Amino acid sequence: MKHTLVLSALLLAAVPVLAHDMWLVPPVSAAVGEPVEIGISVGMDFPTSSTSIAPERVSASALGPGGARAEVALTEQPDRDRTVANFTPDKPGTWLVAATTRPNFLAMEADRFNHYLIHDGLAHVLHERMDLGEMGEDSREQYSKYVKALVSVGEGGGSRALDRVGHKLEIVPLADPLAVRVGDTLEVQVFFEGAPLAHANVCWDHPGNGEDFSGQTWTDVQGKTLVPIAKSGPTTLRLIHMTRPRTADYEWESFWSSFTFHVAEN
Repeated sequence: MKHTLVLSALLLAAVPVLAHDMWLVPPVSAAVGEPVEIGISVGMDFPTSSTSIAPERVSASALGPGGARAEVALTEQPDRDRTVANFTPDKPGTWLVAATTRPNFLAMEADRFNHYLIHDGLAHVLHERMDLGEMGEDSREQYSKYVKALVSVGEGGGSRALDRVGHKLEIVPLADPLAVRVGDTLEVQVFFEGAPLAHANVCWDHPGNGEDFSGQTWTDVQGKTLVPIAKSGPTTLRLIHMTRPRTADYEWESFWSSFTFHVAEN
């Protein structure tokens, strides 16, 4: 009951949240031998970017069928509040583009941190703070982000859609996301440090929802869950996992993940 009352009060209070997701925003399709531009968006309103990220903080790769790889160039466009990744595919098929950010630090006042935990599916961390009498304590957090997207290149060819790239936190589809249609479900599996992550809060989103998510679910003990496909067009899956290492420099560490793809019209 205590937890329920506190959660209800937090949801009713109007305290801004500072958390920002990151997405790779791919084109609907691309051509072999032609440059592909993928937006790296940072914000809370998928897929709109509210700020750019310095290229030196990002590592990116483009993986194609048959072991193909392409060099990725990163360019910051601060006037458009975004950064872009460019690569040129040399084979047809489904390419997997992946990026990670160098760890960064974030300090929050207690109220902002508590709201961030609620908004981003980390209620179990908030419960821990309640149980330990820490609701009034400010936070010092290290965070890093791990994002992926699919790009359909040309006609035919193989696919890297189901591949794991070894991100510390990773969403892996168990069926080809580019083959699903509205009305289907997509099974995915979440891994943290190479092992399935149970009870992870996976959200999905489409353009036009503002800071809200279209829906959410939780993984089972094998890190698996089903995501309903309700709309065509750009779709992203996302989650945050938080640990408490209690180092000399920070108390909390969070890992952010997203996976973006286009759902074709039926």
